[in-house]
Amino acid sequence: MQENDEYVSEQKPTPWGFWPTIGFSCVIGIVYIFIQVIVVAIFAVVAVLQTPDLDIDQFADSLQTNGLLLAIATCAAAPFAVGLTVLFAKGRKEITIREYLCLHRVGWKEICKWSFVVLVFVGCFDTLTFLIRRPIVPEFMTSAYTTAYFAPLLWLAFVIVAPLCEEIFFRGFLFKGIEHSRLRPAGAVIITSLTWSIMHIQYDIYGIVSLFIGGLLLGLARVRSNSVYPPIAMHILQNLIATVEVIVYLRICPSPACPSF
Repeated sequence: MQENDEYVSEQKPTPWGFWPTIGFSCVIGIVYIFIQVIVVAIFAVVAVLQTPDLDIDQFADSLQTNGLLLAIATCAAAPFAVGLTVLFAKGRKEITIREYLCLHRVGWKEICKWSFVVLVFVGCFDTLTFLIRRPIVPEFMTSAYTTAYFAPLLWLAFVIVAPLCEEIFFRGFLFKGIEHSRLRPAGAVIITSLTWSIMHIQYDIYGIVSLFIGGLLLGLARVRSNSVYPPIAMHILQNLIATVEVIVYLRICPSPACPSF
């Protein structure tokens, strides 16, 4: 009986090791960036053709906060990132896609519990931001929203597509590989949170720190629930709140000279 138990333990499905996971993750990141670069190039060519006397330098600077471009680039690159994530996970024959990406169903109580955690976190962090007299709504967000031109596409990209893509990769594929290494779940929580927050280079240090702390909560939800669905729900809710805050701010204070709140 003991020999059988040891045999089952040895045959337990495992993901790719730490370094293969990092290597595959780099490939996914490179492809994701490459697709976005292609979108930017096409966007720039179209803009130049439509406006021959376009100020190239000024236009190039505006691309970083152009909401329409960000929405198109996100929606275009996300399917490739998710597709590669699933492909690399599927390449590990000993484990199912569901198990690898932690696509385990959870009850609505679990989703609501972690959503409440997000609400508390956002409320506390916004209060702190207000007290230290920093803008609750980053300038990047207002610039992106005012240049989106077609708001539903920005909502789709920011509230749905980005959270799904990022959580399947970070708290799914990357998390699984690190979790089964010597770093264990704690290391997976920290590393995925760190890489996820640093990826958002459009924000300042304060914004990146807030994302890192939020990422720790997403990782904690992933560990406690053994599912990627709570982090997805939390990420969607967090982005939804941020988007609503931008709309409220622009309605209250549409003038660029108005101070952020």
